[in-house]
Amino acid sequence: MKIIRNVLIYFVLACVALLALAIIFQEKLIFRNTKLTMDYQFQFKSDFEEIWLEPEAGVRLNGLYFKTDSTHRKGLIIYFHGNADDLKRWGKYAEDFTKNNYDVLMFDYREFGKSTGTLSEKALHTDARYVYSWAKKRFPEDKIVVYGRSLGTGIATRLASENNPKMLLLETPYFSLIDVGESYFPMLPYNLLLRYKMRTDLCIQAVKCPIHLFHGTKDEVVPYQSSIKLAKLLNKKPSEILTTIPEGKHKNLGEFQAYHRALKRLL
Repeated sequence: MKIIRNVLIYFVLACVALLALAIIFQEKLIFRNTKLTMDYQFQFKSDFEEIWLEPEAGVRLNGLYFKTDSTHRKGLIIYFHGNADDLKRWGKYAEDFTKNNYDVLMFDYREFGKSTGTLSEKALHTDARYVYSWAKKRFPEDKIVVYGRSLGTGIATRLASENNPKMLLLETPYFSLIDVGESYFPMLPYNLLLRYKMRTDLCIQAVKCPIHLFHGTKDEVVPYQSSIKLAKLLNKKPSEILTTIPEGKHKNLGEFQAYHRALKRLL
């Protein structure tokens, strides 16, 4: 009995420790952002300009606007990037879209890169709405494509559910951050713990425009089944709205021709 009691005590203490870590270090576990000095000079192959967006007093979001050939321009991609690094890394992906005749607007979230302000789930969505309103002053909505990658898929989905863009494209999307957490440590009460719930599952059903997903079968961060579950929510066969990348992982879908062929077909 004493051995069983000691095991139970250690188990409870371990659970309490996990709970404490999840609460205290939540932002550090979810966000792996990096900072840039304000005088940092971006360098990319594509033609671009650096811009600043101010969603509210005291908050400045650093953005990059990549331009395609104006004679063949189809519209604008608003790109919501992942949970790590900054525009120094993400800017290179603009070429995937400019070569398909779309301008691209990317921006760093608060506390990423050169952007200022305090990060929160509310701020992520507030800033997304501001960026979309900025885009609508320059393009009609039927020329705007909302693209989310990893963390950005939840932001992009909610934004699309509140507006009428041409299309919503999601690369390695999650069902919710609660669902991602449960895939790692299913014993924790994520619905109570997480300040960032990012409920893609709740928002995606309200999206009125066409939706397409990209996911690799070997994704080690967001389970491939997340996309399968999202497709089911939409009452769609996965083959109808999901480009499956066999052997694709979380960060390397761009290395597969299947991704680029699907992107070209959609755009």
